[in-house]
Amino acid sequence: EYSDEDGDEGSGSEQEENEVEIEIENAYYEGDDCKTSNPKKAAELFEKVVTLEESNSTEIKWRFKALERLVILRFQLENYDLMVTNHNQLLQYISKSAVTRNECTSAINNILETISNPNADSITQAKIYEITLDMLKQNVNNERLWFNTYVKYGKSCLNSKDYISLNKVIKELHKSCQLNDGSDDPTKGTYLLEVYSLEIQYCSIINDSKRMKYIYPKTLNLNAAVADPRIMGVIREEGGKMYMRDKKWNDAYNEFYESFRGYQEAGNPRAKDALKYVVLANMLALSDINPFAAREAKVFQENKEVMAMQNLRASYESNDLNTFERILTNTANNILSDEFIMLYVSDLRRRMREQVLINLLLPYQRVTLKFVANELKQDLKEIESLLVDMIVDSRIHGKIDQINGFLLLESQETSVKTKNYDALDAWSSALNNLSSNLSSKVTF
Repeated sequence: EYSDEDGDEGSGSEQEENEVEIEIENAYYEGDDCKTSNPKKAAELFEKVVTLEESNSTEIKWRFKALERLVILRFQLENYDLMVTNHNQLLQYISKSAVTRNECTSAINNILETISNPNADSITQAKIYEITLDMLKQNVNNERLWFNTYVKYGKSCLNSKDYISLNKVIKELHKSCQLNDGSDDPTKGTYLLEVYSLEIQYCSIINDSKRMKYIYPKTLNLNAAVADPRIMGVIREEGGKMYMRDKKWNDAYNEFYESFRGYQEAGNPRAKDALKYVVLANMLALSDINPFAAREAKVFQENKEVMAMQNLRASYESNDLNTFERILTNTANNILSDEFIMLYVSDLRRRMREQVLINLLLPYQRVTLKFVANELKQDLKEIESLLVDMIVDSRIHGKIDQINGFLLLESQETSVKTKNYDALDAWSSALNNLSSNLSSKVTF
């Protein structure tokens, strides 16, 4: 039999538990409400949640979420030692499988996204990644989460310019995608794309063109289930830059266009920069294709920087050198502030001068080099060098009279006939020499 006292005692205990649970829940939501306006108070409330639930309940209902919030708040308050301590506490629940896989993935991703700020304390960043990766590798049967976390660490190293650590990350990630014989595992195409994306960016930064040219074709041949546009946008952009360094303008144009499409599909803001590079390569390749005619590009036509590139191309097509220079050097257009475009400004200006020169020479059969130099506002040596290159490339048909300072022009038809006559003359001379040699031998 139970006495009334036993019943009262049981009822009192249950009431106390309910009161504690309500206190925990209230503390959590109060902390969540003030985490932006008063982060210190919020941290104290989340600490209270963790302490109360650990002391009064075996069920993990609030403390895991509270620890996640605590780690993020410690980072924002720059309490890095406490941040690492709280992160270790959180990882203990994950290692013991005390929370679901979704809760685990969400918490880790939120924390890593918070610390991805390039201005953050690099030592703390590295420590958080180190203990997270170590725990995931040893205790959690979730390869994808471990891999994604390592990729995030690689991107963090890339942003913070820690290239020694980045190289180690790439090697470790690549190793996880290889068979026992050291070759790439064909079943891990999607993983390999992410690894090669990091490696290609690393090669681009350290100017290792040989390694990049070896890796890049592999990315296009991988049997990935779905080629993630976020990854392919990066890969194709770096491929475009690789071809630009080799002055393969057409190939660069195609790569940048694919990069632009990938970025746009993924909603990546780098789509705007990729489109600017498309226009740059398009002009250098002397292409007649208008990149702004594509449906994807029309979305950006109202963007100020993209409009500037569009106007630059229009002045290029109309051979308007003055407008071209004015658009190019206008700081409001942010063309020359782009470090990558700056690498090819001299090539672009040369292309523009070539276009203007071709148009300038159309009515003439003979013209002075001084006149050409004045029109293009260049000195005689630069004009002569430009003309020589264009004659060699068969973009201008003619000869330079250096003694008298003239450019003697031919029509394309006349140029072909002259070359044929020169070839016949050389052939005739060779036959005469052969005949003379034979005659001398017979006489001897």
